[in-house]
Amino acid sequence: MSLSRSVSFTQTAIRNATIANILGLGIDLVYVPRITALLSRKPVYLAKFTRRILHHAEYNRAASMIESRERHDLFIARCWSIKEALFKSLDKSRQSSFQMRDWNTIDPGSSKPTVRGEAISKDEDFFVSVTHDGEYLLAAVIRGQSKNSSQ
Repeated sequence: MSLSRSVSFTQTAIRNATIANILGLGIDLVYVPRITALLSRKPVYLAKFTRRILHHAEYNRAASMIESRERHDLFIARCWSIKEALFKSLDKSRQSSFQMRDWNTIDPGSSKPTVRGEAISKDEDFFVSVTHDGEYLLAAVIRGQSKNSSQ
């Protein structure tokens, strides 16, 4: 597929979605071994770090992953990257009050991750995409004005 055809398809997909205007775009790249190293520190630091960045639902999911010996470092890297990209998609006024733990990444391991937070306006839609290859994970967030909002 040519690049121009790919761009055209993306523009058509956005036009047909629930989004009317793109308000912001955020992209974040994470080196997963850095997160793994942070998580291997003392348990006190681990608890402090995860409480600062994870929503309570994510924190509970990460705790259950640790108990079952699942790969919680990749889960936390996904949450981190999505929230960093989300932060970058926001206006400066909203960035000043942004707290990672106030946002919940719903099923960040699925093919269609989403974010939820009390700070989301009913006139906003967020489109999230996550990919990883080897030691790197990338998240992209498009923040748009909903077509259903009064303009």
